[in-house]
Amino acid sequence: MNIRRSRVFLGVLPIAWLFLSGPCSALTLSQAVTLARQGDPAYLGAQANLAVAQERANQAFAGVLPQVNASGNTNWNHRVYSTQTTPSTTFDDKFNSNGAQVNLTQPLWRSANRVAVTQADAAVAQANYQLATADQDLLVRLAQAWFDVLLARDHLIYTLGQVAASRYEWEQAVRLVDLGVVGPPLREEARMKFDQANAERAAAESDQAVKFAALEQIIGAAPFPALPALSDQYTPHDLRGDKQDKWLGQAVADSPAVHAAMAALDVANEEIRKQRAGHEPTVDITSSYGKNAQGSGTYGGQVGYNSTTSVIGLQFNLPIYSGGGQSAKVREAEALRSKALQELESARRTARAQSKQAWHGWQASQSRLNAANQAVQYSTLNLQSALSGVATGVKKELDVLRGRQQLYAALRDHSRARYELTLNYFRLKATVGQLVDADLTGLDKWLVGAQLNAHASE
Repeated sequence: MNIRRSRVFLGVLPIAWLFLSGPCSALTLSQAVTLARQGDPAYLGAQANLAVAQERANQAFAGVLPQVNASGNTNWNHRVYSTQTTPSTTFDDKFNSNGAQVNLTQPLWRSANRVAVTQADAAVAQANYQLATADQDLLVRLAQAWFDVLLARDHLIYTLGQVAASRYEWEQAVRLVDLGVVGPPLREEARMKFDQANAERAAAESDQAVKFAALEQIIGAAPFPALPALSDQYTPHDLRGDKQDKWLGQAVADSPAVHAAMAALDVANEEIRKQRAGHEPTVDITSSYGKNAQGSGTYGGQVGYNSTTSVIGLQFNLPIYSGGGQSAKVREAEALRSKALQELESARRTARAQSKQAWHGWQASQSRLNAANQAVQYSTLNLQSALSGVATGVKKELDVLRGRQQLYAALRDHSRARYELTLNYFRLKATVGQLVDADLTGLDKWLVGAQLNAHASE
């Protein structure tokens, strides 16, 4: 059965084609990926988080490097003093005093500072894995939103077919009532069906707008584009030769979220070491070099002076008692490690659950695709039979419209199954951290425009 040939019948809805091929510009998945990476708040937030972690690592490393500072001063002095002699002599001195000093401190033994460096490196690794997790999540969300918009478009086409069929049925009922063949209830029933079909069409239009709004949350505000159709030549990735256990094992071993949780546990372990180091002594090498100048001596009548001072030494500090605060920090760090352990276990279970959901979702989608293929084949044959019946005067035109409506539904369900197959495969790859831009952008060659118009001319 050739699905492509069956779509010749979709050309009977010019309004559907006008909707698909309006004046809007097309939006490719490659463009959507680029826009998402430039504007998705969650992804950009993960990038900023990595930058924060990197700068904190630089701050931690600074704690083991020499600390140098310089100071200087200049003062204008006015001093009045008198001698204690008899008679007393009064002096009035006005002079400048100034000085400059350079101080250097080199940590020699500070366990907390060294541990902080290791901890900061673990935090950078955690932020990198969090960014990788955000990257996988971005691609999955984008693919989900993209296919949701396409599916909403497909459903709208189906509702337009319902409107066309119910309108014709209503018009026929009105004519039969006018001829006295049937009673008014049949006409009112047909009108009710037409109104219901219009309501479903309006709901489908609203749903398409809502789905595109969800896409805009990822790519940013954009005019509604001309939506492409998924080529009939596209074949979703086949997982029937794979084993679920392989994907489950990879999900636990390779999931970026699991690695981020493992790095978070390393950070928690290092925090315990850092807080325990708060009980240890510290030793620093200190040195200073300074110059001072004063225009007058310390005592009245003395001449001014210049002095140079150089100092080098060791500074030892031993914490003895901090009111129990440091011990409380250690216990807090140990509790945070317990929390990190539970979060790691949760990440592993989540990775397994997501892998299972994607795996079984793919299996269910494959079954739906098989059923959709059969439904399209049946609907195509049924419509061909209805068309043949019209040609020989056996079937009514309403049967043709209903046959087309049935085919619209079958084609919509066929597209839905292919969307779901592709999306579940993407989700499965994301659980092991292997989903890349090329997986999405590679679909561009299968997303084609003028799909319905081309088939309608066959």
